[in-house]
Amino acid sequence: MMKRVMVFAGVAVLALGVFAMGQMLPREKAMAENSTAAQAEEQEPTLDDLLHGQIGMSEEEAQAEDDYLRLDLGPDVEVSDIERVPSAADNQPYRTCEKTPEMQANLRSPGKAGHRAYRDIAGYLSVVNVIATRECTCKAKIAPHDAIAAFEGKLREQFGVEVLRAPHTADLFDEYERQKKIVAAMCGEY
Repeated sequence: MMKRVMVFAGVAVLALGVFAMGQMLPREKAMAENSTAAQAEEQEPTLDDLLHGQIGMSEEEAQAEDDYLRLDLGPDVEVSDIERVPSAADNQPYRTCEKTPEMQANLRSPGKAGHRAYRDIAGYLSVVNVIATRECTCKAKIAPHDAIAAFEGKLREQFGVEVLRAPHTADLFDEYERQKKIVAAMCGEY
């Protein structure tokens, strides 16, 4: 299995490289054909110009754009009084943790009915456990399948459905997002 993943990753990188080269070659040829005077007049803005100079905007428009991009529309949670926990020194970001076989299967087919709800429940249980145990390692961040399945069963019973959908777990997802900020304050990167 690991060899397949490595081969697939290698093929994907190779394909991206070939695509990138195909995109660059016509542009290089066209640029070589232009005279230096034409190049100076039609010089494309640099990435820095686009990101920081905000070409074509007045100073007020640029400030408004900057303010908008810095807006945090996530759920409000006050984390200024939350102290780092001792286990923060051993923090392991969730993305680096080895997932359960059930979660791995879920992630392979994310659009399948019930899978989004399963991930919402897993995320919620993860942050709740990290906060409750004050533990920042993968051990606390990866909820066992049995716990997720039991929680899922209770919710299916509560809603009277066979398959949970995203609307059933929307509140859990919102709470996960809110509590993730608490975990970040306690541990560092979630």
